[in-house]
Amino acid sequence: MSESEILWSRVERLYPLYAGLDEQTLILKLSEEVGEVAEAYIGMRGLNPRKGVCRSRDDLLDELADVMVTAAVAMCGVTGGDPAAARAHLERRLEAVAERAGVL
Repeated sequence: MSESEILWSRVERLYPLYAGLDEQTLILKLSEEVGEVAEAYIGMRGLNPRKGVCRSRDDLLDELADVMVTAAVAMCGVTGGDPAAARAHLERRLEAVAERAGVL
């Protein structure tokens, strides 16, 4: 099984936990996770004088990974609970972005 297949099989197992949420809530969850990325970056760089350096590079990577997982789950919701359709769309989009960037 490829890494992509493993990733999407895990997303497929996670999605039912969120299947009761509407599309709007799934999108808002994604926005929440992006905010946590910003919070981790601020803490990693010590940009809040009141807190100083209070987060690590691993904390930032964890939050970035949470954004990716949450986006994949939200894509499943937007595709009507179809992880295969979400995966296919992401793969098409990744190819288009890579082609536009000249790395294909």
